[in-house]
Amino acid sequence: MFTGAHRVRVDDKGRLAIPASFRKQLPEGSYVSVSQDSALAIYPPDLWDALAQELRSPLPGPDQRALARTLYSMSEAFEPDGQGRITLGMEQRRVTGIETPSTAVVIGMGSRVEIWPEARWDSYNADAQGRFTEFADRVISGR
Repeated sequence: MFTGAHRVRVDDKGRLAIPASFRKQLPEGSYVSVSQDSALAIYPPDLWDALAQELRSPLPGPDQRALARTLYSMSEAFEPDGQGRITLGMEQRRVTGIETPSTAVVIGMGSRVEIWPEARWDSYNADAQGRFTEFADRVISGR
């Protein structure tokens, strides 16, 4: 399970170090791609395969085609270098607003890892924490 938030540097080449605790849990076959809320996500193979299964249809509808095109065109295999860094693609950085150089926030999302530009994460997180009780009541309690 992926938990916690880590601020990491994105260098001039678009590389960032994935925290060791996350890297240890991410097996070969993981992918970095876009996710909801204009963030990037690292999907372990089981989640990636489940997502791909949802998108397999001999005659996909327009929403399914759009999702597949976006997801697959923005995907890269997760391949850390010897220092535990991955390189985010130019398009991945462009659509999420991750500049080079800058700071990104790598967060645990339970079953996957997300990568956010620092300022956008800070804004999103402040709002979400301020509404925690509201979300908990609605999601957990079903109210």
